[in-house]
Amino acid sequence: MRELIPTNAKIDFMGNRFVCMFLSLLAFVASVYIFVQRGEEKYGTDFLGGHEFLVSFKGDFDSEKIRSGLSAQNLEGVRVQAFQGTQNEFSIRLGEAGEADAVRGKVERALKSSFGDVYTIEKTDYVGPTVGRELRTSALWAVGLGLLGILAYIAFRFEFAVGIGTIVALFHDVVIATGIYLISGHIIGMATLAGALTIVGYSVNDTVVVFDRVREQRNKKKGAKLVDIVNEALNFTLSRTVITHLLTFFSALALYVFADGDIKDLSLYLCAGILLGSYSTIFIVSSVVIMLEGRKSAEPVAKAPKAARASGV
Repeated sequence: MRELIPTNAKIDFMGNRFVCMFLSLLAFVASVYIFVQRGEEKYGTDFLGGHEFLVSFKGDFDSEKIRSGLSAQNLEGVRVQAFQGTQNEFSIRLGEAGEADAVRGKVERALKSSFGDVYTIEKTDYVGPTVGRELRTSALWAVGLGLLGILAYIAFRFEFAVGIGTIVALFHDVVIATGIYLISGHIIGMATLAGALTIVGYSVNDTVVVFDRVREQRNKKKGAKLVDIVNEALNFTLSRTVITHLLTFFSALALYVFADGDIKDLSLYLCAGILLGSYSTIFIVSSVVIMLEGRKSAEPVAKAPKAARASGV
């Protein structure tokens, strides 16, 4: 079978692990800052409740101009967000309750009074506030229980250190992917949750493949350093990792380019998560495992007792 990258490549991945972990820490902190700084604005109607309208405009518009125009028509508490990468499309959200047709009529009258006939309401959604809170709580439980299940499985199949490294990497992937998602002008909804759970499962697959190889080589090479074994395993599986992830990435990218709506949102999250999953398996999981048990594994052989050495045994 022809390989894209030879299995005996000598790339020193672990030699760069400290630089990569530092860069990951910066990206993680930046993503957390974006998440906190956006406040409630980052959530879609799925999690906040209320009415949401996807509106496209003709001409030169921005979020502040639309918000000011609607406020002038006595629509208070309106949240307006632009969809980056699209042509003048904006999400207009109102937290108020009310019958969907009545609220839509109010928004249409406000838009027409402020801007004339230069808009089209593409889609409307409504979720009750209680349902929104329940969905947000259920989403957190889903992700949390998923991570605990993965920790238990990986720790049982390999070692506890590998389980910890996997959980750290999954937090890394989900948080940074969410930061990329938010900075791209998207809002967190059910599509984001679906993307996060998909990435959590997808990233673990690479970890299992790599550390199966690590376990096999540690049994064969009892005196070898863990850093060397991990580097060898990463090089051995690199061709499979690159081919698998590239094919999956291009599939998600095609959806992002040609799809629309929730599918487009989901595919953007998947594109970011697939690239981050490859990176984290190589640099995050492996680095954490080496940090947790590297010293123990680096000892070449157990020292003979003093009495035995003195007697020449």
